[in-house]
Amino acid sequence: MQGPFELQLPGVLDSLGRLCAFAYQAAIDSGLNEHTAWEIELAVDEAATNIIQHAYSPSRPGDVRLVCRREGSRFSIVLYDRGLPFDPDTVPAPDLTSSIDSREAGGLGIYLMGRMMDEVQFEYNPETGENELRMTKFVGTKLPPDVRVVPVQGRIDATAAPALAAIVRETVEAGGVRVLLDLSGVTFLSSSGLRILLMLARELKAVNGELRLCAMQPPVAEVFTLTGFNQIFTIHRTRDEAMAALAAVE
Repeated sequence: MQGPFELQLPGVLDSLGRLCAFAYQAAIDSGLNEHTAWEIELAVDEAATNIIQHAYSPSRPGDVRLVCRREGSRFSIVLYDRGLPFDPDTVPAPDLTSSIDSREAGGLGIYLMGRMMDEVQFEYNPETGENELRMTKFVGTKLPPDVRVVPVQGRIDATAAPALAAIVRETVEAGGVRVLLDLSGVTFLSSSGLRILLMLARELKAVNGELRLCAMQPPVAEVFTLTGFNQIFTIHRTRDEAMAALAAVE
């Protein structure tokens, strides 16, 4: 294990630069490359900004505590605060498809955290009275250049389907025609979600790619079983299992 690296600062916007620089340096000191460290820095910026602007207020001040550590192939970040609790399910999926005239910018912070990091979890610890935002980055597994891992958070329903499609298509345009969707953060899947997954799988197959899925929560896995979709998708039990399988396929 490398770390923990820990920093506590007042929950004000003037602390953002130091929090981000600390996370970046912790990633570098843990052996991560500069691009991965930048992804971590961006995720910490978005997370800390949300805490400062929404959990705290001038009438409700507090601190932000940042803890980083690397354990094997996992680099983890935890931000602690004692502000107002936060429910990510109340934040709508960002608009990634509308024109400049109608596009709203809401929800981009959580979206970027999910894109930069592989796992994002919000918890309240009743023993300490703290909110805990846990983010994890998987490192050390070398994948073929045409493979991309896309973590998905929240619901996959009629509202979220267009955003998911946009993310996967953006990934394909960047050369990632073999896509692994990490569904460990998905709490709900509807028939609309199944339809978008099927459509994306067909689009990837048309360019000699594929769509794989991993780490489903039990309710999501049950929807796949009930509909027979577990018979037409390659589904891996864990992310590590999926990455090992993809790394082995040339």
